[in-house]
Amino acid sequence: MEYLDNFHILVGKTILECQRVEHDVKILYATMLDGNYYDNIGKVKDKALGPVLIDLEKLDNSDKNPFLSEKDYNLLKDIKNIRNWLVHKSYIDFMYDTGETWNTNLGKCYGRLLNFNRRISALGDQLENFRINLYKKLRLQH
Repeated sequence: MEYLDNFHILVGKTILECQRVEHDVKILYATMLDGNYYDNIGKVKDKALGPVLIDLEKLDNSDKNPFLSEKDYNLLKDIKNIRNWLVHKSYIDFMYDTGETWNTNLGKCYGRLLNFNRRISALGDQLENFRINLYKKLRLQH
């Protein structure tokens, strides 16, 4: 059962990272847009991640010196699919199994989740640093 408890904890931590990244993407986009930051954040705060991410990528690449790499943007685009798996299917992938099959499938799910958590946590830290530096540059409060 300890392994399952670790899975539960990692699910929560990973959802937290997804929310942090999504929010920072919106903040970064609103900050980089022309116009008033507060008006911009009001326009994007309730938008889905996908459209905001597409617009951020275009804006970030517009000066040919993007802060985020193509690999970073691919991970950001992957968040939606992995988050959907996490919320809608990750438990289903093992909870109806029994015996060794249950352990094996839980292990596979845990491994997939752990890998994603590590990737999204590192990217979250990178986005946070980008956001803080951008705020300092524009003299905004964070």
